[in-house]
Amino acid sequence: MIKVKSKLPCLAAVALFIVAPYAIAQEAQEAEDAGKPPVYQVELLIFQHMDQSQTTREILRMPEAAIADILAQDLPRLETAQDPESTYAIAGNDATFWQLLDSNQLLLNNVSRRLDKLAAYHLISHTGWLQTAPDVALANAIPLAELGIGFDQATGSIKLLKRRYLHLAVDVSLATGDRDAFQVFSVPKAVPAINDSRRIRLEKLVYFDQPQFGIIVMVARSEAELDLPQ
Repeated sequence: MIKVKSKLPCLAAVALFIVAPYAIAQEAQEAEDAGKPPVYQVELLIFQHMDQSQTTREILRMPEAAIADILAQDLPRLETAQDPESTYAIAGNDATFWQLLDSNQLLLNNVSRRLDKLAAYHLISHTGWLQTAPDVALANAIPLAELGIGFDQATGSIKLLKRRYLHLAVDVSLATGDRDAFQVFSVPKAVPAINDSRRIRLEKLVYFDQPQFGIIVMVARSEAELDLPQ
C-alpha cells in the first residue's frame, strides 16, 4: 500500500509565509493610528454639464467618454508636499479637524485642467484640504463655504467618516443664478442637488452625478501633520 504524504502542512506554511508580513504591517499601522489619527488629503471638483439636450431631471446621466477617461486614468503614487512657509487656519468641530490647502498643493490640477478644456463642461470649483476621518458617530460635515466655494457657485457640505471602511458623503446644491422677482407667487424652481455617499478607495477618483452637474472626489493618505488639540 502506497502512502501519500499530505501537503496540507506545507501549504499552511506557505500561506503563513505570505500572510505574516501583511499581518505585521497591518498591526504596525494600527498601532501607529492608535497614537495619532491618520490624515487624508481630500480634493473636490465641481463642474456643470453644459449640454442638456440628452438629459431630463428624472434620468441620471451616464459618465460620458471624456469623464470615463478621466476616472479610469492610473494615478501616480501621490505624495503631499508640505510647504513650511504656508500657514493654515485650523478648523474643527468635535472630532473632525481639517486645514485648507493652497492651489499649488493640489494633486488633481492636471485633471481639473483637462476637464476645464472640454466644451461640454464648465469647471465651477477645484479645492482640497487635509483632514482626519472620525467614526461615523463623531464625524462632522465641512461646509463648502469654509472650503472657499462661494454661495454663487454651490452650497452644501462634505463629510469624510469611518464605518468599517472610509466613506464620503456629499450634500451639494448647485447655484443656478435664477433670481425671479415674482417667484414668491409661483411654484419654486427645483434646485439641482446631489445628496449621496460612497465607500472610498484611496487614490481612486469617485464620480457623483446628476443631470445639471457632477462632482469628482479623490481621497489620499497624507504624511502631513495636523495640529490636533491635546
